[in-house]
Amino acid sequence: MARLPKAPFEKILKDSAKDVRVSGSAARELSELMEEISKDIASDAAELARHASRKTILREDVRLASKRRR
Repeated sequence: MARLPKAPFEKILKDSAKDVRVSGSAARELSELMEEISKDIASDAAELARHASRKTILREDVRLASKRRR
């Protein structure tokens, strides 16, 4: 079960194509997928911070972690 609200993801889906409707299950699925992806990026960013001997995750860590996922 996703902890992220589905409303913003419904808006993203609607904004991607003005002439389509979006089901609640589609928005919920996107929310769940984004949560999984976010957790993976956060984990990688934490690893990068630890590698740099820091206890703080920086913006650069998140950016680099997201690029590793592409």
